[in-house]
Amino acid sequence: MTLNIWATQQKNAEIFDKAFKEARDVILFFSINKSGKFQGYARMEGAPGSAPIPSWAKNLLWESSGPFRIRWISITDISFHRVAHLKNRLNEGQPVLIGRDGQEIDPDCGFALCKTIDETVAFRKIHGSSQD
Repeated sequence: MTLNIWATQQKNAEIFDKAFKEARDVILFFSINKSGKFQGYARMEGAPGSAPIPSWAKNLLWESSGPFRIRWISITDISFHRVAHLKNRLNEGQPVLIGRDGQEIDPDCGFALCKTIDETVAFRKIHGSSQD
C-alpha cells in the first residue's frame, strides 16, 4: 500500500514544485470535498514526479501531477466550525476552510491550523473522544 504517496491536480504541479524547491517545509492540509472537515496534514517529502507511480494513479478521474512522497504528521477529523475563525491572508482574508485544491495558506494561519489539529488529537487521546 502506498499511503505516503500523493498527487495533486496537474494545474497545481508547478506551484507545488516551486514551493518544494524554495521552502524549508511545505505542509499540505487535507480535506475531502464536501466533508465539512479537515482530515489532517502532512509534510511534502519530494517534488511532483519524484515518486514511483502507484497502482491507484490509473483510477484517477482527473489529470494529475506526477506522484510525490509525503510524511503524515497528523490524521484526524476536525470540523470546519473549529477553525472558521482562522483567516487566510493569501485568500483575501477568507476563513481557512474556504479554498480550492492547492490553495496556499499564509504561515501564521497554517501554524494556527496545525496547532488546533494537534490540540484536538491530544484532547482525544486523553479523553478517548472522536468528536470535536
